[in-house]
Amino acid sequence: MVHAVSPKGIIGLGALGQAIDRFVPARENPAAILFTVKAFDLEKAMTEQSNLWPESTPFVTLCNGYIWPIIEKMRPRLGQRPIRVGMTTIGSTLKPDGSLNVFSTNTATAWGHWPNLTVDSEHPTPQELELLKVFPGGMWLDDVRPTIRKKWILNVVINSVAAAYKLERNELLSSQKARVEEALQEALELAKKLWPSLGGDASEETKMAAQLWQVVAATGGNQNSMVRDVSLGRKTESDYLAGMALHYDGFPLLKSLHKAIVG
Repeated sequence: MVHAVSPKGIIGLGALGQAIDRFVPARENPAAILFTVKAFDLEKAMTEQSNLWPESTPFVTLCNGYIWPIIEKMRPRLGQRPIRVGMTTIGSTLKPDGSLNVFSTNTATAWGHWPNLTVDSEHPTPQELELLKVFPGGMWLDDVRPTIRKKWILNVVINSVAAAYKLERNELLSSQKARVEEALQEALELAKKLWPSLGGDASEETKMAAQLWQVVAATGGNQNSMVRDVSLGRKTESDYLAGMALHYDGFPLLKSLHKAIVG
């Protein structure tokens, strides 16, 4: 079954897809195809869409989680198509009437080149740059890896602790401060194993701790998406976040958080 597709070229019309739809202008030929599906749905979604759009149209992944093996697996099928790896912090909450309240502050959207991951994807098209301008904080990154790595670390900590302890709003993470900071230490070490070429210096933990609590403060009233998935009995992306710790020795807290989430 083909994933829900917006006429604007947004693949996956869950809360994130609907929020992004508010910013993307309608045009006859989308500047890029934006994938807002869950990480475990990315391969199927990209397969379904690969024959539906010109090969010159970039595919942009805005998925949470460690998705690089999926893209590597898909690369032969996608040929010369530009593949961008991206992230967004655009958030939304459900109103009582079922409509979305989309946040346009404390947000950022970025995508760019991931060296050696895909072919022919080093430079943005003019249409992509125009598209990025419509997003609050939208930007192109010549090397997107450091930004994606930081976003992954924050997602591991915030989503995993919130979901494991059923903290519906991000502001409640302050009640689990010790667990949050312990999870951050493990996530930083796990990131070094997943991205060995990017490393991380001794000051990274302090910088990331400050950034993490800034994000929590900025999104305090938000309902955590993974908590919502758990409460509704839906599959989560934990396999691509804290669940990545299962591939390595150590990381007891991340493994226990993952177990609490997936059962």
